[in-house]
Amino acid sequence: MAQLDGKVAFVTGAGSGLGREITLTFARAGARVAVADLRPVAAAAVDAELRALGAALACGPLAGDVADAAAVRGWFERLGDATGGRLDILVNNAGHADTDAETQARLARQVEELMAGGRPTTPLEATARLTDERWHRMLAVHLTGTFFCTRAALPLMVAAGGGRIINMASIAGTTGIAGATHYSAAKGGIIAFTKALAREVGGQGILVNAIAPGYIDTPLLDVLGEQRATQTALIALQTVLGRLGEAREVAETALFLAGPGATYFTGQVLSPNGGLVV
Repeated sequence: MAQLDGKVAFVTGAGSGLGREITLTFARAGARVAVADLRPVAAAAVDAELRALGAALACGPLAGDVADAAAVRGWFERLGDATGGRLDILVNNAGHADTDAETQARLARQVEELMAGGRPTTPLEATARLTDERWHRMLAVHLTGTFFCTRAALPLMVAAGGGRIINMASIAGTTGIAGATHYSAAKGGIIAFTKALAREVGGQGILVNAIAPGYIDTPLLDVLGEQRATQTALIALQTVLGRLGEAREVAETALFLAGPGATYFTGQVLSPNGGLVV
């Protein structure tokens, strides 16, 4: 029997990268999966892959913004209608990354200083340039979006007597990343939210955990721009396993947390990071 036979799952940010990989991994493990993404075309493409596997739900692809409370309510209404009010697994994966040209330029200078054998001395000063809009958008997608989707999912799981919630955090939330204080704050908030919620709903059979990946080779790293190759090469050098992670490795972590082997895990943060953080 496949690990998730008969389970109903919902994955946000499923149009590419980690979300798509988690979605297809769950489907191959026997789950029926609903997908949501900000980009309608991307959501539809993954839903088509699910249909080819016989794992799509009748609600179809759900397109919209996880930071829009009304859109999220609509998703869960459609999902409930398609499944008779059932939801076993929620993966809050929708993400957002950004930077500014000046930070990229300063990071490039720091890399040059490091490669020259010295200690980087160029200040990033990224937080001083961080706008209200960028700060609010980062927290809205990651932290508020996780809350909105979780709030909508809980009644379905409570009525069913249990479920699994898997939140996508990051090593940015456990160690912090210079030049990305807004991203680090959002991911740290997700970790705290995970722990508090696990304490709140464990008695109702709902297990809540987070995954805090290291640097994974996905389109999210495109935010590094022209520095992507150089920056990721340096990260690989600092990682015990000498490479970036692959999306499938995070998806397998999610599969474990969603499956029968994780019945004594709640309030935990699993971190597939190759030894970058030990």
